[in-house]
Amino acid sequence: MKKQFLRERECIHRDEDSPGEFYNGVFYVQALRRLKIDAAMKIANKVSPFFWVDAPHIIVWLCNDCAAELHLDDSLSILKSSRRQA
Repeated sequence: MKKQFLRERECIHRDEDSPGEFYNGVFYVQALRRLKIDAAMKIANKVSPFFWVDAPHIIVWLCNDCAAELHLDDSLSILKSSRRQA
């Protein structure tokens, strides 16, 4: 059985102990693509970079404010999704 490795990326607010959640990298990229270019660049510059092709292997920690800018609600967060399935 192959092990699946996930890499973490995070917004700049994680060091400030801001509340936030982990999101699937694919959801993050999809949310960026829905924004106008200026807004997408503003948010993307706040998150550790990665190649979009790697998105399925990335989890992105976003503070609540950055997630709101991307219009990601916490129902899409990885931890809350897994708690609902348990």
